[in-house]
Amino acid sequence: MSFWQGKRALVTGGCGFIGTFLVRSLVDAGVSVRVADNLERGSVAGLGSAVDKVEVQQVDLREPGVADKACEGMDVVFHLASKVGGIGYYLKYPWDVMHSNLTMDGHVLSAIIARKVPYYFYASSAHIYPIELQQEIEAPLIREDQAYPANPSLTYGWAKLMGEQGIAAALAEGHRFRAAIARIVGAYGPGQDFQLATGSVIPVFCHRAVRYPELKPFRVLGTGKETRTYCYVDDVVGAILRSVEKLEDSPQVGPYNLGTCDLVTIAEIAETIIAISGKEISIDYDTSHPTKIWGQAPDITLAEQLLDGWKPRVTLREGLEICYQDVKKRLGG
Repeated sequence: MSFWQGKRALVTGGCGFIGTFLVRSLVDAGVSVRVADNLERGSVAGLGSAVDKVEVQQVDLREPGVADKACEGMDVVFHLASKVGGIGYYLKYPWDVMHSNLTMDGHVLSAIIARKVPYYFYASSAHIYPIELQQEIEAPLIREDQAYPANPSLTYGWAKLMGEQGIAAALAEGHRFRAAIARIVGAYGPGQDFQLATGSVIPVFCHRAVRYPELKPFRVLGTGKETRTYCYVDDVVGAILRSVEKLEDSPQVGPYNLGTCDLVTIAEIAETIIAISGKEISIDYDTSHPTKIWGQAPDITLAEQLLDGWKPRVTLREGLEICYQDVKKRLGG
């Protein structure tokens, strides 16, 4: 029998981007799934045909007692719920981002302990890494052991780092649960928020391309020379599931980098999406916008070692084509 057959799992943020893909995969594996989501960014419709097999609780995990009720009777908790947005959102609302995430993480971890949930997955982020490691366009790949001395550039990163430390502190006290922690880097795919004010790079660029020339100019914040890495959501979910399966044999898996080490510039992303659109579009680079992170690429050697040779399979071009068609469809194009 597979690890998942007959398990009961809670997915916080299960109506969000990564969450919907994870929920559908769990349902396919025979898991009884409960979702806890405030639907601030997510949608029940994103669960697709799995919605009739899932218990959805529209709740706010920042409220006392909510997480405890959601964790009742669970074998596994996947904690994906988070206050997220694009870089502009993080810079505009630093306190709200930090306070919301610290509160949610604290409530969920307390509930894990109180309800004696045996398996826990925590979605961390590459934003936990010190800003000094991300100030070069082609900086060396970032290893997990470089998280300290801590100096994240955003409050979102600080909150995620504290979430990791909370798990370490609970385990050090002897609380009996097993935890997998993934520092997710550049997850993308269909269904992401494409709103210009809150979305991340890929869906926003797709949005701009679909609506061009109605929406002009095709604006890119920064120089375009900044480098990033992007990992397709199916590959991310595969690693998440595998890391929890590995907890059968280990009390902790990670923290490990979950992404790809293939660098691409922001300009290359924009140019590829424009090429996919088939339109003649000139790019307007807003160089007045401050660049907080110049380069961000993870070393994924540890993930390969921990997860039996896991590697991303979907190429960036393949993923961008899927994303463009998804945004076009959702915009009515």
